[in-house]
Amino acid sequence: MDLGTSLTFIDQAKKAATAVHARIAVAIVDAGGNLVAFQKMDGTQLGSIELALRKAKTAVSFARPTADLEHALNSGNYMIATLPNALPAGGGYPIVVNNEIVGALGLSGGEGETDARLAQSTVNTVLQATKAKVY
Repeated sequence: MDLGTSLTFIDQAKKAATAVHARIAVAIVDAGGNLVAFQKMDGTQLGSIELALRKAKTAVSFARPTADLEHALNSGNYMIATLPNALPAGGGYPIVVNNEIVGALGLSGGEGETDARLAQSTVNTVLQATKAKVY
């Protein structure tokens, strides 16, 4: 995942958040969970900084949207709460190109379901616009 592509994901996330009157922090990590890019919109709560990064790292580490982990936990699968370095809260979404995880997006600032929807729509919109040419 390169910086230019990461910034494209961040710009789209901010555009989507603005459309629903949300203020977010958004992080992009590479396939190894390393931070590539981060931005926080003005007025976003400070706690969202760390949450966005942890959601991105969780999505890439467990190869699934963090909302899936949240739903499993809420359904009684309490083992999810014991996973190391996992944040089972909506807002993290893996970036998959040609069936390979190339990174993940994590965002925080709203309710979990709002964060989950924004993350998913951002990743899908950018991948469709770039025809999945993410590096």
